[in-house]
Amino acid sequence: MSSNLYSIGLSGLMSSNARINTTGQNTTNVDTEGYSRQRTDTVSSPVGGVVLRDTSRLVDNFVGAQVRTDTSNHSYYDTYHSFMSAADNLLADESISLTRYLDKAFSALQTASNDPTSSSLRELAHASLETLVQQYKTLSNVVNRQENLVDDHLSSSLTDVNAITAKISDLNGKILRQEGLSISPANELRDQQELLAKDLSKYIDIKAQFNDDGLMTIQLANGQPLVMDQNPTELKVIADPLSPKKINLVVDFGDYNVGLKTQGLGGSVGGLVDYRTEFSQYADRTLGQHAISIADAMNAQNAKGLDGNGNFGKDLFSLGKVSIHSTRDNLQKISDISVRITTGEAEKITRDTYELTRTDDNRFAITQYDLKGNSTGPSTVIDLNNMTPDSNGYYQIDELGLDLKIPDLDIIDDDDVFRFSPTADAASNLTLQAKNGEAIALSAPVGVSTNSDNLSDARISLTSVDKTDPNSSAFARDGSLYPSAPHQIYFTSPHSYVVRDASGVEIASVSDVTNYVNLLAQAGLAEEAGFDVSVSSMPERGDVFSIGTGDEIGPADNFNALALINLQNQALVAGDESLSKAFAGFISYVGSKTSEIEGHAESSEVMLNDSIARRDRLSAVSLDEEAVNLLKYQQSYSASAQVVTAARTTFETLLGIMR
Repeated sequence: MSSNLYSIGLSGLMSSNARINTTGQNTTNVDTEGYSRQRTDTVSSPVGGVVLRDTSRLVDNFVGAQVRTDTSNHSYYDTYHSFMSAADNLLADESISLTRYLDKAFSALQTASNDPTSSSLRELAHASLETLVQQYKTLSNVVNRQENLVDDHLSSSLTDVNAITAKISDLNGKILRQEGLSISPANELRDQQELLAKDLSKYIDIKAQFNDDGLMTIQLANGQPLVMDQNPTELKVIADPLSPKKINLVVDFGDYNVGLKTQGLGGSVGGLVDYRTEFSQYADRTLGQHAISIADAMNAQNAKGLDGNGNFGKDLFSLGKVSIHSTRDNLQKISDISVRITTGEAEKITRDTYELTRTDDNRFAITQYDLKGNSTGPSTVIDLNNMTPDSNGYYQIDELGLDLKIPDLDIIDDDDVFRFSPTADAASNLTLQAKNGEAIALSAPVGVSTNSDNLSDARISLTSVDKTDPNSSAFARDGSLYPSAPHQIYFTSPHSYVVRDASGVEIASVSDVTNYVNLLAQAGLAEEAGFDVSVSSMPERGDVFSIGTGDEIGPADNFNALALINLQNQALVAGDESLSKAFAGFISYVGSKTSEIEGHAESSEVMLNDSIARRDRLSAVSLDEEAVNLLKYQQSYSASAQVVTAARTTFETLLGIMR
């Protein structure tokens, strides 16, 4: 009996000592990050006493998984918001507001229009346009600097991700060895591994699972593995020759790479990737679309007037070359293909990426994709063999507002793919081509005059100038009107008139006139002439009105200057919005997006804190609870010692009797 009592007491001592050790381990690690409270379990022995089981961690795997998920979500929105907030603060700064510089530029043009003969006012207008160009570059640089910063953060984050996965894999090996030599679990190593998994979830959304050996495996949310037992993989960024600015991630398995979908990555890496895709590229192309709109509109309008030297206006702005990308085996073909914006068609240009492919021997297809890579509609199919190129070899694609040049159609194979984004980098590539203020065409290319002998008070005025191309208008290359063009309008009655050429030959007649606006259009001549005229009121029979490019144009004519100024209020951007309204809408979008992401960041933080609190209620060390346990186990130890003492006393008494 005393032997059994001794065994019971001894097992109690060992149990109490083990629990005191566990309590000491808990209290010692009260501030250790990632430490999970431990508990030593025991069971009653059928032969008396207590049997020690093992010392386990108090964890809930479901709560741990939720903590990782919430950590990933919060890190995603926090990272996204930090970059969006920076972009919002920079772009919304009044000192760099594009609207302010647009107003200054058009105001300077307005001042110059008041005295087109003033060289100083022209130079001020030229300087304001140069400042406007620099502002587009400034805004583009803001976006590009943020983009470069994102790239740096992404590179650093992937380095951290690969380091963490390597440590998790290494810990799998240590856990396997330690637990293979002991019946007790490697609690501290598993805590370290859980903490690493939590740290990993800050970068990317993961699923942590355990295989049959109890080793941690890590998968991405889409199921792609990152850690397989003791074999870690590596995340890498690879270049996409078709889309150089696109972030392409791959999982490197050592012998081969597997492409990784960038949608829904979660964590800071997902936030960085989505910022690049959803905002950075969007902002760059929005600014580019804006720059293309104003440059194309002002270039087209400047060509419809006469500059300070009496010549047809030339391009005020240069948009730079549209970059074309293809696979590495097609790089030599890129130099043979070029794309440009069709003059006057900028409203058709979108922020999409355009993909050029060959459908058969004679036809090509251009497909548009949005920033997420989704097709925006059916492809535009063109047959270049049935189209006539211009003098520079460009084919005009009316549906897209683009000109395409392919000198040798035979170089394009059926499986070749070429991509380009007209709006990408367009703002940063914008330059002022006009050398000075004299290059600004303020005057109309044609003038009108009212014969002093007319019987009525009607006065003729120039209504519009639509084109000045010598190949498709009444204007010759030297700036004069072709002899066959309209030179005179003679009213045969108040309700009828004839149009005469330079020789006085009648080229058109109109009767039953009730509206005296756009007289050449009523005569069917406006399209061919490229301009139109109107009279202010009903003329009398015999009234004559002249059209010409000589004395009819006054030295202070500002017809084209007013047309240039009027561009400020026209719907130039995508044919929907004015320049100022479009930029204001962009800034509003940035602010709205920032506010949206900020709201998600705040709510995700609340959810994360709640998940951590749930975990801590089970796994965190409570000093009050451990103090109570320590006192209880000390008393248990003392009591067990008394049992051992009693057993020894009983045994000695029995020995004494035997003697």
